[in-house]
Amino acid sequence: MANINTIDKFFKRLDDYGKRAVPSIISEKATEFYKHKFTTKEWDGRPWEPTKRIVKSGSLMVRSGKLMNSIRPKTVSLSRVVVSAGGSVVPYAKALNEGETITIPVTAKMRKFAWAKYYEEAGKGIKTGKGGNTYQGIGAGKEANRWKGLALTPKQTLTVKLPERRFMGKSAMLNSFIFQAFKEEFKNLF
Repeated sequence: MANINTIDKFFKRLDDYGKRAVPSIISEKATEFYKHKFTTKEWDGRPWEPTKRIVKSGSLMVRSGKLMNSIRPKTVSLSRVVVSAGGSVVPYAKALNEGETITIPVTAKMRKFAWAKYYEEAGKGIKTGKGGNTYQGIGAGKEANRWKGLALTPKQTLTVKLPERRFMGKSAMLNSFIFQAFKEEFKNLF
């Protein structure tokens, strides 16, 4: 990893072209690094907290790809480089990156969805009796009962804790990645 003296010497030796190229290299490499975190599922060697539910296909953080695809350079100038994620398309980006506890209302639509998921999960455990009445059979499992609990909860709001799954921010690994890109671009200065 590069130390501060090595980096300082490097920047002092840059010509005008080099000084103009540096912000572009930083924004390109940072964007690439941040998007790669969705593949490695870790931040500076610390793995993301595993999901509690089994994800049948893909990854929990990359279901639609909107979050990862929202990562892009926002400001690239000689004095500042800003790479951002989220925006109006993905308003939950910050909550997922930093971890957050959120409160959501329990709506009639949510309860209806919970009942649908309950019947889907319970499957063969739901029996139909005379007159079309349904009752809980032996086959309904834990997941079905969670959905039933949501459908029947008397609460008007739910508190949900989103664990931190950092994909952006300050990183020693990112600094090394960018410095390596500088070495490749400006071989004659090293």
